[in-house]
Amino acid sequence: MRQHVLAAAGCLIATMAAAQQDAKQAVDKWRACADATAARYAKSTESALVVARLAALACAPERKQAAQAVAMQDGESFAEQYVETVEKYYVDRLAVKVIEMRLQSPEKR
Repeated sequence: MRQHVLAAAGCLIATMAAAQQDAKQAVDKWRACADATAARYAKSTESALVVARLAALACAPERKQAAQAVAMQDGESFAEQYVETVEKYYVDRLAVKVIEMRLQSPEKR
């Protein structure tokens, strides 16, 4: 009986670890999409914050997958708040990256 309980606990822990890894990978995939999109959009004349926001919006499918992965791990209400908070934080960080890309660009406007 004790072995069955230990086996069940081991399976539960392994499943939870896999779910955490899936959520992290989904968020990383979303961020990678936003990074790549921002690099393309950085050449526009829009402000850095607008470019960052547009890049985040362009990756809606990846955002949805990240939200679903977090929801499976931690629940629907937490996932919604978490993804929204991550998005706000990351848009600010992405705006800084866009400014840095523009400063490093050899092209003069």
